[in-house]
Amino acid sequence: MSPALRLAPCFLKLRRAVCLAGSGAILLMTTLAVQADAIKIGGTGTGLGAMKLLAQEFNKSRPDAQLIVTPSLGSTGAIKAVLAGAIDLGISARPLTPDEQRQGVSAWAYARTPFMLVTGARNKSAGLSLSQLVQIYSGKVSQWPDGSPIRLVVRPDADIDSQLLRAFSAEMSRAVSLALARPGLRMADTDQDNADALEQLPGSLGTATLSQILTEHRALKALSLDGVVPTLESLAAGRYPYYKTLHLVSAAKPSALARDFAAFVRSPAGQAVLARAGNLALRE
Repeated sequence: MSPALRLAPCFLKLRRAVCLAGSGAILLMTTLAVQADAIKIGGTGTGLGAMKLLAQEFNKSRPDAQLIVTPSLGSTGAIKAVLAGAIDLGISARPLTPDEQRQGVSAWAYARTPFMLVTGARNKSAGLSLSQLVQIYSGKVSQWPDGSPIRLVVRPDADIDSQLLRAFSAEMSRAVSLALARPGLRMADTDQDNADALEQLPGSLGTATLSQILTEHRALKALSLDGVVPTLESLAAGRYPYYKTLHLVSAAKPSALARDFAAFVRSPAGQAVLARAGNLALRE
């Protein structure tokens, strides 16, 4: 890894504070010293691995640039941090709200990555139908075909993963509500916590993205849904309709380095990195 690409360990403690404490936590974050030729990039966990690869590729032509990719802040935490000047570029899995736009940040969608149902790498199951998925989340089915227990890993209701699952169908939305109300299920707050739980729990079932699995080298297996395997090819062809859209968020007046890096993400070289990292690059 390039020495210019550094992980800021202190953000591990501050990520949750951003989400829970709001402006007070962000004011604390702004006290972190950053060199003049450096930028901080942070946000939703699913986009961090690809962002590190983009930073490494950018450093090949700009070895002087310090690109600091923080641990997960979440989408809302990233937007708040950009607004407060605590980070230079944010990664969000949702578009900006009108209120956030009025406060002076802008965002553009730069990639889509397949949003998938996943299980542990050793699970022999290859796929599910949407009707089976509804039965599992509603609690009517609790075993894999081999008789082993299904152990759901769920996300908070406000999380984009839960919202995307609900959008599968009206029946799926009701099933998600039933799952979130069921005691004893493993709840994961961040994308990294979620992937950890899915790797560790025998018989696990939950959601993840292709980009996170590839860039973090996760021991997770993507399941086909209604017979369609979630690949970039099936997503691009419209055969697989489920994806997470990633947005790059910046302040009204970003630094020169932030502008240069954002331009690199849009460039053919940046788009090639995104493709290798399990993303369909977008250009707005």
